[in-house]
Amino acid sequence: MLRAFNIQHSTFNIHMLYLLLIFFPIAMAASAFVLRKNSGMAISVALGAVITMMLIAAQIPLDDPTRFLGVTLTLNALNRMFMLLFLALAGFAIVGAWHLPHGENFVPTALLMLSEVCAVLLLQNPFITTLLLAVTGLSAVLAIVDLPAGTSSLVGTRAIAAALKYMVLMVLSATLMYIAFVLTDIFRPGELPGRLSLSHFILALLAVSFALRLALIPFHAWLIDLMEHAEPLVVALVITLLNTSSLLVLLLAFQSFPTLLIDNEGPLAVMRIGSLLSAVLGAGLSLGAGSLRRALGYLILYDCGMVFYGLASVSSLGLAGAVFGALNQTLAVLLLLVSLSLLERPDGRPPGVLRRDLLRRWPVAGAGLLAGGLALIGIPPLGGAMSRLLIYQAAAEKGWIELLALLAATLLAGLGLARAAHERLLGPSEDEAAPEPLMLGETELDRPAPRRLAPEPRSAAALTLILLLICLSIGLYPGPLLATIDGAIRELAFIRAL
Repeated sequence: MLRAFNIQHSTFNIHMLYLLLIFFPIAMAASAFVLRKNSGMAISVALGAVITMMLIAAQIPLDDPTRFLGVTLTLNALNRMFMLLFLALAGFAIVGAWHLPHGENFVPTALLMLSEVCAVLLLQNPFITTLLLAVTGLSAVLAIVDLPAGTSSLVGTRAIAAALKYMVLMVLSATLMYIAFVLTDIFRPGELPGRLSLSHFILALLAVSFALRLALIPFHAWLIDLMEHAEPLVVALVITLLNTSSLLVLLLAFQSFPTLLIDNEGPLAVMRIGSLLSAVLGAGLSLGAGSLRRALGYLILYDCGMVFYGLASVSSLGLAGAVFGALNQTLAVLLLLVSLSLLERPDGRPPGVLRRDLLRRWPVAGAGLLAGGLALIGIPPLGGAMSRLLIYQAAAEKGWIELLALLAATLLAGLGLARAAHERLLGPSEDEAAPEPLMLGETELDRPAPRRLAPEPRSAAALTLILLLICLSIGLYPGPLLATIDGAIRELAFIRAL
């Protein structure tokens, strides 16, 4: 009896940990919403909530499923690694809100999205997960159209249009995903011989659904619009939390329905070709981008294409490269967008003037932008190098044409980053020129006071340096993460079936 009591007590504790991960950030989001006028207090509350969630996630036993209200909840090593990463990056973004532009309700919305993403990673029901992904998209819309904090300006019409476009596409993605999962329930392998297999149609629905969420070309317009018209911190949360969690849901779909991959060699080849085109076109478009924001958006599209290619390869090497690439993307994108927010801060120079000396003017932010771009491209010794190596090896197994296409995409992405850096970062100093001599009858009091250029905010600069060091350390010492990812990939049922 005592043993049964202990088992029930342990099960109850696990239930409570799962529920805390989902509902505790919602309660703290409500508190942060009440305190939103006092940004310092709201940020402090949110940071405490994020640290508490990290401690809770670390206490949950791995691969110990439990049921709550008929729904299975579990946490494997891969999902816990990404959950801790999401929580840490959300904490970094909340810290960045001290000095970087954001909306009045950015902090409570971030906590709300964290709750939804934790639920996505814990739940094993594809139907509920689909609905949660749709809800995360709606939460992101709230952050996009949020009123800017500390100013009297309203949300721009282009930002509202970008939010509406994103909402419509995310609802469409969730609808296609839901239809695909409904069809998997009625699909029976071997039925209707000689006709088009239903598994082809299901895989096509899933591919289009996740291509919409990951902004693969030609479904990329929403990401470019967000990059141009939304606050960088909001875009960082959308890409790091929502897009990466979508990749993990796709892995869950393959794990739940491995039969979709067994007789779909042709459709998987089409998915690989589509991701190749997305990577090549995204990298090529970065060469002709008219603004720094657009150039960075196309580099992110290139990286999404590379990651999706690793998933579509359905091999141990390709999946390990895709998961490692998704992890690197979350870090690199946050580093890129935090650096971009710093570079766009007013510094005392005339507004609206194109500046070409951003690395000289903002050395930490400029270095962070360059490092984030190089990490996305996969240049050693940054974190993306190991991901690219694994994906290149997976492509070599499929044929030299696909490998050459990936290498060409990487070359174009490098040229696009070099062009953006040459135009905006590496130009000559644009500091004020030496004062001209006094004219006849003029005194120093007659001249306007000299402009003082604002320095980089120390806390935001320190945040940028920390992110840069994390990217560098992962690139130099990828072994521990790669071992965890490789072990999780080898446990997937569809890998063993193939």
